[in-house]
Amino acid sequence: MSLRLKITLWVSIGLMVILFFSFTFVYYMFIRVTTKGEIDLLKDKASALLLKDLPNHPEYWKDNMQMDELLIPQEMLRYITPDSKVAHEIYSDTNLASYPASYSTKASEALVTDADGILLFVRTPVFKDGKQVALLEIGRSLRRLGVYSEMLISILVLTSIGALILALIGGYFYTNVLFRPLKQFIATMQNIEESGSFRHIELPANQANDELKRLGNTFNRMIDRLQDMFRKQEQFLADASHELRTPLTIIESYASLLRRWASSNDQLREEALEAIVSESAQLKLLTQNLLSLTNTNRENCEQHADFDLIPLVEQTAASLRVTSSREIRVQCENNMKELPMTGDSYQIRQLLIILIDNALKYSQKIVDIRIFLQDKQVVLKVMDQGIGIAEEDLPHIFDRFYRSDKARNRKQGGAGLGLAIAQHIVQKHHGTIELQSTLGLGSTAVVTLPQSCQ
Repeated sequence: MSLRLKITLWVSIGLMVILFFSFTFVYYMFIRVTTKGEIDLLKDKASALLLKDLPNHPEYWKDNMQMDELLIPQEMLRYITPDSKVAHEIYSDTNLASYPASYSTKASEALVTDADGILLFVRTPVFKDGKQVALLEIGRSLRRLGVYSEMLISILVLTSIGALILALIGGYFYTNVLFRPLKQFIATMQNIEESGSFRHIELPANQANDELKRLGNTFNRMIDRLQDMFRKQEQFLADASHELRTPLTIIESYASLLRRWASSNDQLREEALEAIVSESAQLKLLTQNLLSLTNTNRENCEQHADFDLIPLVEQTAASLRVTSSREIRVQCENNMKELPMTGDSYQIRQLLIILIDNALKYSQKIVDIRIFLQDKQVVLKVMDQGIGIAEEDLPHIFDRFYRSDKARNRKQGGAGLGLAIAQHIVQKHHGTIELQSTLGLGSTAVVTLPQSCQ
């Protein structure tokens, strides 16, 4: 069963339930209001008869002229004694007179439904010298009310049937209009599935800003993101293939050279072996960076632990100071001795190595590291006085495999993945990273991190 048919049926069923309870209430109120009005009229008539002092004037019942003036068609008047016998009775409807008399000490009213229609009885005690001596019963046949009620039921049933038919027809056409954009969505998705190309859903400019339009806009934004991700994935695969192919080609070339000529030439053999070792190291570094980038995308700061940032920075700077034989200064503002954080200390160390290593590669002067707190955020700056980065290259500096100077990066062993890894580490710790640079004057990497990545 299609969703359109389901909605049509459920709307129709809901409408019928509402109509059933509404019409039931209307019928009940119609009967109640009408019968209550009749009861009030009969009570007023009983009060008028009691004013005639019936116990002391039995002749009223014998002289019908006294009572007939109060008797209307389809009505009955009874005077019932305590032994439940009818002492006096006049009536204009034999059906009312056929109902047995019953004595009661309390005023009451009764509504009876039979084949002849609705019968209404009002009973009022009759007192003499403060003591009840009889019961006055007035009955009235509401045969016309029964006819009206049957007519009302017929009208309500016909109205319900008409409403059901209109609901089915209207629901079918309304859902057809409602689901027209969904059909377009489905057709576009099927086209994307079959062709493998990305397409937007065309939305009319004058369409109301309803859920369907928001759904279409969301779908189009999702397509844009998927298309962008697909483009980046293609670019990533192309760049990775290129980066992997270069060292493999060199290794293969020198291996072939060794096989053919190096056995008799010691200098050539040493050159080939050195090139193979160098390119193997480059290949290993590239593979490690790719794995690191993949792991950084997946972890989302799951391995969080408490650590002190200042000793971590100082130890990392000390290690790189030894390996590079360069001056690296660490400065903590406000004489901070400790800076507790929660996160992945291994990834934070990897982040520091990437930033400091970049500063060392592109600068021959001192590298400065500053640590301070700003608005309850940890700010880490790595500053160099190197070659800097051109302004047009700054927006792309965090892209994978991007190089502002491919020749220099290749010479120094870079693969263009370091800053991309650094950015993902910062993002997983819910922080920000920014690279400020002026060509020829140096660069400053600014990292802002919360003290807890949770």
